[in-house]
Order: sequence, then structure tokens, then C-alpha cells
Amino acid sequence: MKNIDPFNFFSIGNILIIIFLGVIILIVSLYSYPIFQEEGIRYVITSAWDPVREVYGIAFAIGGTLITSFIAIILAILLAIASAVFIIEIAPLKLRPFLDIITDLAATIPTVIYGLWGIHFLAPFVRDYIMSPLINLFPGITSILGYYVGSGASLFTASILLAIMIYPFATSIIREGLRSIPNSIREALYSLGLTKWEVIKHELLYIRSSIITGSLVAFGRAVGETVAVAMVVGNAFNPLFYMIFKPGYTVSSLIANQFLSATGLAVSALYGAALVIFLIGLVVNLVIILYLRRLR
Repeated sequence: MKNIDPFNFFSIGNILIIIFLGVIILIVSLYSYPIFQEEGIRYVITSAWDPVREVYGIAFAIGGTLITSFIAIILAILLAIASAVFIIEIAPLKLRPFLDIITDLAATIPTVIYGLWGIHFLAPFVRDYIMSPLINLFPGITSILGYYVGSGASLFTASILLAIMIYPFATSIIREGLRSIPNSIREALYSLGLTKWEVIKHELLYIRSSIITGSLVAFGRAVGETVAVAMVVGNAFNPLFYMIFKPGYTVSSLIANQFLSATGLAVSALYGAALVIFLIGLVVNLVIILYLRRLR
């Protein structure tokens, strides 16, 4: 009998990941098949959620997911870059380990705590100090962004909460990217007579793959976030999902809110929503991975 290399047992974890992923995709695909058979492409491009007539179209939830994720990533990456640059380049040396710990701790806070904070503090704050002043200053924007409800729950509030939740993850990646730059490169840049801000700009260009990776991680977290978003997004059928001051749905919040009461074709519709958001995440990940390979 041929000797078995004991180091091969380390591959068990990888094999299990492949098996689990395959089983999950298979189950989601099987359960979602009836809705695609019944509705076809209309299921993805129309907005309808009528359990009585069993008519379903999730364009409103896909749109809500994409627009909240897009706004959240923009805000999160800006915050993450600023935070990482401050920690690595500006903060006093003795303060840097403390800021590292605080950033990492922020990433471990349970999402339900973010949700409670969001519904009791963030939503009223966004309503009173951002949406209301903007509408008072530019009344015409209500025809584009909609009008907020009394609680302040909206797609816009969910976007801000998501940005706050995901930027510690992006900060950690960008921070380590900056930290990995050899000192010889920094010294070479300063020796050219560049100012501190010019050196930081060149360093950010040098670690652009880390920034893109941070964006990828942030996108994955933003798309899949459920509990906290469901608490502040409003959970309302909103086919005009670009009206971000109004309540709406994301795919994750739609599944979380509807699954327990779903029967018949609605169950398949929710599995179909999960499959669609998985495919969107997969495509985005593949595009970014291919882009990162080209950078190398």
C-alpha cells in the first residue's frame, strides 16, 4: 500500500469548503427553479410582490441592494483611506497601536447592536440633520430622492449605517497595505523633495490593489448584511428605488422579513432572490480578481 503523506490531511478544510459551497448553490438553485420557470426574466426586471396573486419581481430589491451598497462603499472607502493614512502616517507613534485595536474592535461589534443604534440614533439624526435640511434648501430634490418618513428609516439611512459597519474592514486592509510599504521607498520619495501629502498620494497609488481588495471586502459585507439593514431600511415596497430618502428593501432584508410568512411560490421567489444576489456578488468578485491580476 502506498504511503499516505500526512500533510495531505491539511487539505480537508479546503475540500469541505468546496463541498459546502457546492451543496449550498445546489439547494438554492433547486428551490429557486420554480420561480424562474413561472416568471422567467420578468422575475428579475420587474417590481412586484403580491403573494395573493402569486406575482413576483425583485427589481426593487436588487435596485435597493445595489444603490445602498454603492453609496456605502463610496463613503466607507473614503473613511477607510483617511483612517489608515492617519494611523500609519500622521498619528503619534505611541497612539498607533491603540488606534489599530480600536479599528479592529469596531469590526467585531455584532450587527444587531449597529441596528439598534441605527434605529434609535442614526435614523432620527439623518432625518433631522441631513435629509430635512437638504429638502428645505432644495425642495425640488424630493422629485428625485423622495420624501422621508417620520422614523427616518430609508435607503439612504441604511447606506450610511452600512458604510459605518464596513469601513473598519476596509481600514484594516488599507492600513496593512500602507504598513507593508518598505521604508526605503518612503525615504526615496522624501529624498526627491516631495511634501508629506505628495508622498501619501504616491503611497496610495502604490497600494491600489489593497484599496481595491478593501472595496471588494466592503462590497461583500454590504450586499450580504441583513439584520442591521432590515432595522433601518424601512422594509417597504419601493419600485422607485433611486428615491433613497424613502423606505425600501434590499434583497437581504426582503428575505429576512418575508421568509417566515412565505408559502407556495413565495418561498421559491425568496430563494431566487438569494441566488440572484449571489450571482451579482460572484460577478463583481471575478471582475475585481481579474483586474487585480492584471495589476500584477
